[in-house]
Formats: sequence, C-alpha cells, structure tokens
Amino acid sequence: MDFIVVGMLAGNIQGVPLTTLDVDVVHRRTPDNVARLLAALAGIGARYYFRRDLSPGEAHLSGPGHNLLLTKLGRLDVLGTIGDHEDYDSLLPHTVEIAVDGLPVRVLDLPTLIRMKEEAGRDKDLAALPHLRRTLIERRKRGLEK
Repeated sequence: MDFIVVGMLAGNIQGVPLTTLDVDVVHRRTPDNVARLLAALAGIGARYYFRRDLSPGEAHLSGPGHNLLLTKLGRLDVLGTIGDHEDYDSLLPHTVEIAVDGLPVRVLDLPTLIRMKEEAGRDKDLAALPHLRRTLIERRKRGLEK
C-alpha cells in the first residue's frame, strides 16, 4: 500500500519531542491502492469519526478530501491531498524512508513538514514550529538531514 505519513507523527518519527493523538497519511489514489487501503481499513474497523455508522468506501478514498476515521487502533486521518492540493505524487520527492519496527515507511521530510505547518498557520501548528526547526538543526548537525 502506498502512503506517506504526514502531520506530527512524521515529526515524531524523525525525533520531534511532541505528542500527537492521531496518525495522518496521504495515500496514492490509484484504483489498486485504494482497494488495498479499503481492505486494510476494514481490518481495523475504520469508521468515520463523526459518523460512526459509516465506513469509508471507494468513492470517499478516490477523491482529494479528508477522511477522518476512528479505528480499533485509534484516530487515523486518511487524506487525499494536503496543503495547496498536494497529493501523494507531488509529496513523494519530499519524503524519507524510515524503518519503523523493521518496515520501510515513507515519511514527509522535516523541511516540508515545517513549510506545511507554516502555511496552515493554526495555533497548534505554530506552537510546534520551534520544536520542528530545532530537531531539523540537530539532525543536520548529526548528518541525518540535508
């Protein structure tokens, strides 16, 4: 399944010391990938956060919108696009592959995550910026980031 971890979890995976309560992903919206995603979501009992009687379908996941879900594992936001209509393919060059529990996961890189938080401009995003920037500086010092 093709997806990119975005949002604060992308920062956490790269060492940002902040808490997040959900997982945000941007998925590739091809028919095959949407089918794989639907199967995975069914396996974790995904339902819409505000309509728990409704589970996502192919039409929901094929569009650019946000699918805010509650699963057996917690909150999961499955996003068709983020920011200024940036989708999986346009974000892919701005990702890093990181092993999470031995599995390769595509994660939005810190410079792009910082840009996205700046553009969003919400209070919670602005509050996270100093931590994101400091982590980027530290990763660059250690040679972990360009």
